[in-house]
Amino acid sequence: MSGRIAQRFIDSLLNKLDIVSVISQYVSLKKQGANYSACCPFHDEKTPSFSVSPAKQFYYCFGCGAHGNAIGFVQEYLKLDFVEAIEELASQAGMEVEREASTTPVSKTRSTRKDSQPLFEVMALAQRCYQWHLRQAHGKQAIEYLKARGLSGDIAQEYGLGYAPAGWDNLIRTLGQDKIKLMQQAGLVINKDQQRYYDRFRQRIMFPIRDLRGRTIAFGGRVLSSEDNPKYLNSPESPIFHKSRTLYGLYEALQQQRKLDHVIVVEGYMDVIALAQFGIHQAVATLGTAVTIQHIRTLGHHTKQVIFCFDGDQAGIQAAWRALKVALPLMDGELKIQFLLLPQGEDPDTFIRQHSAEYFLEKVTSAMSLGDFMMKQLSQGLQLSQMDDRARFLSKAIEVCTAMSDGAYRSVIVQRVAEICHMSVAQVQRHLVKNKPLAVRTSNPAVRLDLSERAIIMLMHDPTLTQDITVNDIEARDSNSQLLISLITFVHKHAPGHSGAILQQWPEPQVSQRLAHYAAINSLEAPPNKQEFSDLIEKIKRQQTDQKAEILIEKSKHYSLSEAEKDQLRQLLKKTP
Repeated sequence: MSGRIAQRFIDSLLNKLDIVSVISQYVSLKKQGANYSACCPFHDEKTPSFSVSPAKQFYYCFGCGAHGNAIGFVQEYLKLDFVEAIEELASQAGMEVEREASTTPVSKTRSTRKDSQPLFEVMALAQRCYQWHLRQAHGKQAIEYLKARGLSGDIAQEYGLGYAPAGWDNLIRTLGQDKIKLMQQAGLVINKDQQRYYDRFRQRIMFPIRDLRGRTIAFGGRVLSSEDNPKYLNSPESPIFHKSRTLYGLYEALQQQRKLDHVIVVEGYMDVIALAQFGIHQAVATLGTAVTIQHIRTLGHHTKQVIFCFDGDQAGIQAAWRALKVALPLMDGELKIQFLLLPQGEDPDTFIRQHSAEYFLEKVTSAMSLGDFMMKQLSQGLQLSQMDDRARFLSKAIEVCTAMSDGAYRSVIVQRVAEICHMSVAQVQRHLVKNKPLAVRTSNPAVRLDLSERAIIMLMHDPTLTQDITVNDIEARDSNSQLLISLITFVHKHAPGHSGAILQQWPEPQVSQRLAHYAAINSLEAPPNKQEFSDLIEKIKRQQTDQKAEILIEKSKHYSLSEAEKDQLRQLLKKTP
């Protein structure tokens, strides 16, 4: 993507920053041994459970599970997006934000926050151009379409609707050739070759997508005829537009009510606007992408209740289930998440017009809780009166529950699973521990850890320990050894200097949460050294070798081993001291 902040700059910024200095600007920290502590700024508590590690350059809350590095803290505390958080910290550190070289003819590779201003300006000009075209004679068809969909002029004005007429260069001719590079960087035009450009949006109703400051950062365009494809066309990602963090309609909703009592997440632009037309201004939509953890975190800054409202067909149910799985790590008892599945073939736009705003709001009020929706989907197609199906249900439930942070909400879900499976809570908890041992652990150094976990903790304390280590002969036999292999491979590839850098770059949020737990476990009596780590890796390999040999020996007591198995056993026994 053109203009993406260079990873080497992010690494350099994290190496220059001191997380204690950064966080102490906003939170009063108290020295406690090697670390610093405070009451968590992300949830209410009386006893400090928020810990900041200068050695590992990351923070962790044992109460709510909040964790991250300096960038993550500033992003969460100041309610900034990722780019804004980096720009804020770079400013504090006296550094210029470095961006990757563009694959397009954009010349600069270094940028500060003010460099985005020309992009905001060209997007504002484009919006005014599209709105002007809507009012002209050639916009009559678009206006008739909007009227047929039941939209008023006032609601079209509130959401800034416009029209991109037919033709290849209307926007280019209006804004001028001198802005062609900016238009390309903002995704408004497409470069056919090095010389010729054409408008991206043609003969479409235009929906401006705004950030929380009301600035237009992208557009969505809808065709007038159902025969044309694609039905919706969105702007590509750009230096000012990131789909995974942007919600259509959130700015407009916040203009109606600064603190939203609830937010309804729907699938499309027209759903948002149709609900607003009927006086329901709390709706937002994702932008042609599945719900992300960033979306839910953004909503959590503005409301404590989120209702996902999707079509009740298979695609809608799958979208709701994906949203549930994304939300699970954030379920801490404070954020309430519900699901409303409309009758098959209906969406919020058609449903509210066929019925009424009052009836729709009744449905919203009676939406299923996350727990009820989870149990319904997990038990789909199963006869829970039968023991085999209860076992299948338990297996699926355990897989889902391991993604949840340890706390009151997960305790309630576990109790529900236990009731359905005719088991005790303790029995379900044992399955959870077996599936993901760390899920019920704390920072207590007396907690028993297996060899792979000990190796992970050492690496999260000092990633440079892997310098002379390979993953050859380590087998991914369980979730802990799998994670160890992934962590060693990751450190070899990215060479992070400390835990904070690992957590910042790790691509999977659920695994990052698990690594944060390990980083927070303070079970090391002294800083580890390379020889100690190397010895531990060799011990893991020997243990795996012994286990494989034991399995074959035990098998030989009851069955004849094949020649290949006999040869394998001989090789294993040679490795066993």
